[in-house]
Amino acid sequence: MGRRFIYILAVAGFTSISAVLLPVSPAVSDDRVQPAPLTGIVDTLEVVSDRPERLEVLPTFATVHEVADELGRVLTVTDVIEKGAGVHVRRYGGLGAHSTASIRASSPGQVQIYLDGVPMNSISYGATNLADLPLASLERIEVYRGGAPVEFGSPGIGGIVNLITRLPGADRATAALSAGSYETLRIDLLRSGSVGLCTGDRTAGDGNREAALDYTVVFHHLQSEGDFEYLDRHGTPENTDDDEVVVRENNSFRQSDFLLRLDTGPWNGWKTEASNEIFWKRSGVPGIENVHIKSVHYRIFRNTARFSVEPPPVAEGALSCRISGFHITRRDRFYNPDDEVGFDRSDSDDRSWSYGANLLSRFDWHAARQSLSLFAEVRRERFIPESSHPAIGVGFTRKRTGYSLAAEDKLFLLGGRLKLVAGYRYQESADNYAGPVPIGGPPEPLAEAHRADFHGPCFGARMRLHPRVALKVNRTHFARFPSMIELFGASGFVEGNTDLSPEEGTTTDVGIVLRSEPSSSRNAFLEAVLFRAERDDLIVFLQNSQRTVKAFNLESASVEGIELTARCSWEAGLNLAASYTFQDARNTGPSPTYSGKRLPYEPRHDLFVRTEWRGRAGWSVWHEYHHQGEAYRDQANLEENLAPPSYIHNAGGSIYLIPNALSLSLEIQNLTDEHIVDVEGYPLPGRTFYVTLLVEAR
Repeated sequence: MGRRFIYILAVAGFTSISAVLLPVSPAVSDDRVQPAPLTGIVDTLEVVSDRPERLEVLPTFATVHEVADELGRVLTVTDVIEKGAGVHVRRYGGLGAHSTASIRASSPGQVQIYLDGVPMNSISYGATNLADLPLASLERIEVYRGGAPVEFGSPGIGGIVNLITRLPGADRATAALSAGSYETLRIDLLRSGSVGLCTGDRTAGDGNREAALDYTVVFHHLQSEGDFEYLDRHGTPENTDDDEVVVRENNSFRQSDFLLRLDTGPWNGWKTEASNEIFWKRSGVPGIENVHIKSVHYRIFRNTARFSVEPPPVAEGALSCRISGFHITRRDRFYNPDDEVGFDRSDSDDRSWSYGANLLSRFDWHAARQSLSLFAEVRRERFIPESSHPAIGVGFTRKRTGYSLAAEDKLFLLGGRLKLVAGYRYQESADNYAGPVPIGGPPEPLAEAHRADFHGPCFGARMRLHPRVALKVNRTHFARFPSMIELFGASGFVEGNTDLSPEEGTTTDVGIVLRSEPSSSRNAFLEAVLFRAERDDLIVFLQNSQRTVKAFNLESASVEGIELTARCSWEAGLNLAASYTFQDARNTGPSPTYSGKRLPYEPRHDLFVRTEWRGRAGWSVWHEYHHQGEAYRDQANLEENLAPPSYIHNAGGSIYLIPNALSLSLEIQNLTDEHIVDVEGYPLPGRTFYVTLLVEAR
C-alpha cells in the first residue's frame, strides 16, 4: 500500500516530522457560535478572526445539539438527533427499545457513532443501538451529514454522530428525578468541580494552570415497564374485524450508566484527559405486534475507557499533536428459557473487545496561510460467540485489525474569506476468516487472513460572501467495511462471505448560511443545503438455502434532496426552531424488481418545529411538532405496505420553585395519542406523561 501513501505523505510533510505531538482543539470548539438555548443548531464554520482558523472540519454541514441543560426532560439521544435536518431514526418500540439513525437515507450501519472520539459501532453487527447511549452524560452531540473531521478513523458513508461527554471543571451539582407513564423512573446525579493546590481561576503568572484536577461524575438510571396499549391486527392488516387493543408484554427494561471524566490541563503546557464509562442494561424482548413473547430477555454490560495527552506545542505554537488510546469491553447475553425464538432455541453469551490508539498532528503554516494535518490510527477487535447448544458451544475468536491514515491541507485566501480543503484517506482491514460456514455447524477460521482496503479523496470550499453570508461546497468519498456477521456468519443460519467488498459512498452538497446582525433583541439563523449521495456495492442478505442466508454486494442507491434549518430568538423570550428535509432515495441496483423504487422506511418529507416561550419569572412553556411523510416498508414499494404519514405533537413546561435551584417540569409526548409504527411490527406508545423535579447548585 506504499504507493497509495505518496499523496498523503506529500500533503503532510511538515506534520509527519512533528510526530512529537500537538494539542488539538475539539472538532468544533474554536469557531462554534453559542446557540440560543432553544435549538443548538449552529454554523460550525463561521470566521472568527483574520488569521487562519484552527479548524478540524471540512467545510461540511454539521448540526451541534447542546444538551448539557436538558436534565429537566426525559430525553434520549434518539429524541435529540431526530430534530436536525437530514436525520431519520428508526425505533423498534418505546422508551429503551432498540433504535438506529439514518442520515440522508443511509443504512444504520453506514452511520458511525463516536463517544468522545471512540468508535462505538458494534463489532459484530455494525450498527449502534442509540438507546444504549445515555444522554445525561453528554455536553453536546455533533452530527456530520456529509464530510467528516480528519480525526475520525472510520468516517461513515452515511455520516457521523459524535457524542461529547460533559466537560469537567465547572463547580456544579445537579440531581434530577423523573416519574411517568408505564411506571417510568429516571434518576440523574451529576457532580463536577476541581481539586488541587489552588483556588479561583487557578492560573499562574505566565498563564499556565497550576496543579489541579478537574472532574465530572455522572450517574444515570432509567427504567420502565413499557406496558402501553397498542392495536394488534393479528397479522391481517386488511381485515379490521379481528383487530383488538392489547397491552405490550415483556417490554420492561432497566439500565444504569456511570461516567467519570478527569482533566489535568492545561498544566505547564501539557493537557491530559481520561474517562471511563460503565453501562449495564436488562431488557425484555416483546416480539413483533402479533407475536407475543413472554420470557425472552437480554443483558448488556459495556465498559469504555479513553485516555489522551497533548504535549506543549512547539515552533511558537505552530506545531502540535494529540495522542489518544481507548479500550471497550462488552458482554451480550441472550436468554430464551422457554424456547420461544430462534432456530437452535438456545441461550447465547457473546463477548467482544475493541482497543486502539491514534495520533493527530498538525502544522499551522501561517506564512503560507495553510494548516496541514495528519491522522493515523490502529484499531483491533475481538469477538467470541458462545451458545448453550451443546453442538455449538464456544465459537472461535473472530479478530479484526484496522488501519487508517488521513491527511488534510487547508488553504486560506482572500484575507481568510475563502477556505479550500483537500484531504485523502486510506483504510485497511484484516481479519482471520477466509472460508465458508460448514453446513449445520459453526464457522471456522483458516490460516490465510481476509483483507479489504479503501482509499479516496475529500474536497471542500467555504466562501464568506458577506460577514453574515457564507457559501459552502463539499464532496467526500468514504467506505464501510463488512461487519463480522456479514463476513463470518453466525452459527446455523447466516453463512459468511469472504468475497464481500466494502460499501462505498460519495456525497456532494452545496449550501448557503445566513445570519442576522448581532442584536440584543433578535438573533436569526438560516441554512439551506442541496445534496446528492451515491452508494455502491451495498450489502444485502439473500436466502442461500432452506435454512441459511448469505450477504452479497448487490445493490446501489442514489439519494438527492434539500435540507433547511432555521432558528430565531427574541429578547422577549420567544424562541423558534425548525428543520425540514426533502429527499428522494431510490434503489439503482441491477434488479428489475427493485431498481428505481424508493428505499424502504425513508420518508420524502420530514418537518420538525419547536416553539418555546420563556418568562422572566423563571417559567417556560413549549410545543414540538414532528411530521414524517409516507414511506414504503418494503423494497418492492407495494401499495399495501405504504405507511401513512405521522403527525406528532409534544408539549410541556417548567417553573422554578426556588430561583435557579429547584424546578418542576411536566411534559406530554404524543399529545394527540396517535398510533405510530416506525418499523413494521413494532408499535410505539401513545400519549405519555413525565414529571421531573430538578435540583441545581452552581
